[in-house]
Amino acid sequence: MAERDTYATFWGKVKTHFVVPLLAAGALLASAGTASAVTAPNRSTGQVVAKSPTTVVAWCTFLGEKPFQVTHTGPLFAQGHYTNCSTPPPDKCRAQVDLQRLEAYDGHWHAVKHKDSGWTKCSGRYTTPGLKCVHDGHKETYNTQVTLQVEYRGRFSAPGIADSHNTVIDC
Repeated sequence: MAERDTYATFWGKVKTHFVVPLLAAGALLASAGTASAVTAPNRSTGQVVAKSPTTVVAWCTFLGEKPFQVTHTGPLFAQGHYTNCSTPPPDKCRAQVDLQRLEAYDGHWHAVKHKDSGWTKCSGRYTTPGLKCVHDGHKETYNTQVTLQVEYRGRFSAPGIADSHNTVIDC
């Protein structure tokens, strides 16, 4: 299950916060009679987690920022960072940050810049390479999509995926 909250920050950027839990100690193999599915109403990305009374849950939280420019005419970036992990923490995490553009011709989001942490320690900040903006008076819609997966004692969570709010910009 991935939970997500959206809130405003001091600088006015909107961040998406979500947690990806990992079930350890065999909970993924629990029978239907001993496990129950839980989700967060209206805040889930649609993934369901089996949970039992003896389950150890390992997780981390990751924030993905709304796309931003450092200078008014500079490149556009997507960025995210880890904020917290469970005790015990996962052994490894993999975070991916995508700068996505909404394509008018098909109505789908397409990644235009990407940063992948690889399987590493569950910490750090990840920023996509900058997308050079061509200021032609045509505004486009962008967002940041973050994907997080954790590994604990040889078990892997399902990826949690969350999107930031959109930004409409001449880029």
